Amino acid sequence: MPEKILIIDDDVETLRLVGMMLQKQGYEIVVASSGLQGIESAHDIRPDLIVLDVMMPDMNGYEVCRQIKADGENGNIPVVMITSLQNRNERTKGIEAGAEDFISKPIDQGEVLARIRMLLRMNELHERLGRAYASITNLATFGAQALKSFDPQEFELMPQVDMLVGQIIQQSGETIDR
Repeated sequence: MPEKILIIDDDVETLRLVGMMLQKQGYEIVVASSGLQGIESAHDIRPDLIVLDVMMPDMNGYEVCRQIKADGENGNIPVVMITSLQNRNERTKGIEAGAEDFISKPIDQGEVLARIRMLLRMNELHERLGRAYASITNLATFGAQALKSFDPQEFELMPQVDMLVGQIIQQSGETIDR
């Protein structure tokens, strides 16, 4: 399944150009032409990455980014802010709003694609780390429960191993034919 990228920009030409550039790379593109629409889309579709314009009429990109990052479900979605503003202070404001990266217009296609690939990879690694942490926590809980009920006179190793293997398989979502 292709990664989903949400582009939030009020400029139709930028939406079209960036969207086409990313579609050619195999990404699924969703567009929003305002900050409010972008926030709603981010909540509804849960994209893998957001490309966000800074200067928009209804709500600037900094506020959009802050609201997306404050959302518990979407706070980890990487945000790349794109703007024609060249001021270093603008970059700082973008990072303070929670953006992971900041690109100035005119954009260089190779640079944008490289940064997007890197952020998507970092996001994937973050999600894998979260899943590994959850597995370790479940195993630790299982171990603690096993120790609480441990009776050396009644202990049988194989049923305990079967139960542990079953939990690991259930956690990974795999099935085994016996």
